[in-house]
Amino acid sequence: MFTFIITMAILTALLWFGFKLTGAMLKACIWLFILVPLTFGIWGIALLCCCTLILIPVGIRLFVAGMRVIIPG
Repeated sequence: MFTFIITMAILTALLWFGFKLTGAMLKACIWLFILVPLTFGIWGIALLCCCTLILIPVGIRLFVAGMRVIIPG
C-alpha cells in the first residue's frame, strides 16, 4: 500500500511538471509565431504613418500599441 501511494505521488508530480512545461511551450510558441510578427507589422505601419506630417500622432500611438502587444502590462 505504501508503494502504491509513493508511485501515485511520483506520477502526480510528473504529470504536474508535464502540464506546466506544455503550457510554457505553448505560450512561447504563441508569442514567437503570432505576437512578434504582429508587432513588426504594427511597427511597419507606424513607421509609414510617421513619414507623413499629418499622421505622426497616429504613428506614435501605433508604436505604443505594438509595444503593448509584445510586452503586455
